[in-house]
Amino acid sequence: MVADVGARIRSLRTAKGLTQAQVAEPQYTKAYISMLESGRTRASMKALEHIAGVLGVKPADLLGGTPSPTTPQYTLLEARRLVEQGRAAEAISLLEGLEEGLTPQDQLIRLRYLAMAYNATGQPKQAFPLIERAQRMAELLGDQGEQVRVKAVLSGAYSRTYAYEECARTLRECIQACEDGTVNDPAFHFRRLVDLALTQTNLHQTKPALATYERAIEISEQFNDRSSLAHLYAGLAKTYHDSGDIEAAIVYNQRSLQVYEELGLIDQVACALDNAAALYVEYGNVTRARESLARAARLAEEANRDTTLASIKASVAEVLAKSDTEGALEEAQNALKFARKVDQPDAQIRMLVLTGELRMKANGAAARRTFQEARQLAEERAPHLLRVIFDRWSRSAEASGDSDEALRLARRALETIRV
Repeated sequence: MVADVGARIRSLRTAKGLTQAQVAEPQYTKAYISMLESGRTRASMKALEHIAGVLGVKPADLLGGTPSPTTPQYTLLEARRLVEQGRAAEAISLLEGLEEGLTPQDQLIRLRYLAMAYNATGQPKQAFPLIERAQRMAELLGDQGEQVRVKAVLSGAYSRTYAYEECARTLRECIQACEDGTVNDPAFHFRRLVDLALTQTNLHQTKPALATYERAIEISEQFNDRSSLAHLYAGLAKTYHDSGDIEAAIVYNQRSLQVYEELGLIDQVACALDNAAALYVEYGNVTRARESLARAARLAEEANRDTTLASIKASVAEVLAKSDTEGALEEAQNALKFARKVDQPDAQIRMLVLTGELRMKANGAAARRTFQEARQLAEERAPHLLRVIFDRWSRSAEASGDSDEALRLARRALETIRV
C-alpha cells in the first residue's frame, strides 16, 4: 500500500512537471517526498492533503480511490503508471478515452503519454500526429518545459523508424535545454543522454557514444534510477562490442544483467543473456554461450515473450553453426518458421542470412535467393540490418571463390553506412 501511494505521488508529480521540492514546500522537505515516493515511509493524512492540493487531486486519489467523472486526472495518473511499468498497450485504451474533463495542461500531458505508449508498442506512425498536436498545444500554452518533453517523445518515434540522424539532433536539443535550465530534471537529462549514446552507437559513432555515456554516468549519481542504469550498461556493452573490445562488452553486459535481475525484469534478463551468448561465442566460450541461451529461453517462455524467444532461437542456430553445419541449417529453418509466426523481423533476417551462408558453397543460386529475401525484408522493416546483410553476403561470396561478387557487395555495405 505504501509503495502504491508513493508510486501515485511520483507519477502525478512528474506528469505535472513538478520537482520533489516544489511538492514539498513550504511544509515539508524534498527528502520527505523522496522517502514517500520510494515507499520508505508512510504519509500522514495531513501530508496527503497537502500533496493532493499541490497536485490538483483528492487525497483519496493518492490512496487508490475509484476513478470518477470528477477526477479524470486519476485515470491519467493510472495510464501514466502503466506506461512506466511497461504496460503501454493497457494505457492506450485509458488515454484514448480521456477526451473530456481535463484541463488544457492535462490534455497536453495525455497526448504526450499516448504518443509514448504508441512508441512503446511499436506503432510510431500512430505517435507522430499526436506529437504534432502536443507540440502545438505546448506552444500555445507557452510551456517551454513541456515542449522539450514532447521533443523527447519525438526522438523516440524517430528512433523506431530508424531515422537515427533526426533522433540524435532532437536529443541534442533536449539535452541542451536541460543544460541551460529550461528543464530542471536530472532523471530526464540522464535518460536523454542514454538515448543519445544508444543512437550514436546505432550510427556507428563509437567515440562520441562512449563520451556521452560518461556524461550520463556522472549525472546518474544524483538519483537512483536502476532501470535506466541497466539500459546504460547494456548500451555500453553493445558499443564496446561494435568497437571490437569483447572483454569490456562482457563486463558491461554482466552489469546490466545483474541490475535487471535485481529489479525482477525477466524479459530484460532474457535479452541480456541472449546478448551475452553472442559475446561468449566471439570470446571462444561456446559452452557458456549455450548455458546462457538455455536459461534465456526458459525465462522468455516464463514471461510469455515470443518475440524475445524468437531471437533466442535464432541465436541457438547461430551457435550451432560453429560446429554442425547440417544441424544448424535445420535449426535455422525451425527458428525462421517461429520468427515468422510471431512476426519478429530481426530474427527472420538473421536466419535468412545464416541459411544463405550455410548454403553458399553447396548451392550458390539458392543462397543468393535467400540473401535477396533477407535484403528485401530489411528494406521494408529493418533497414538498420542492411549493412550486416551485405557484409556477411560479401564474406560468403569471397569464401565461395566469387571475388567480384564479394567486392560488389562490400561496396553496397559501405553505401548503407553512408545512408
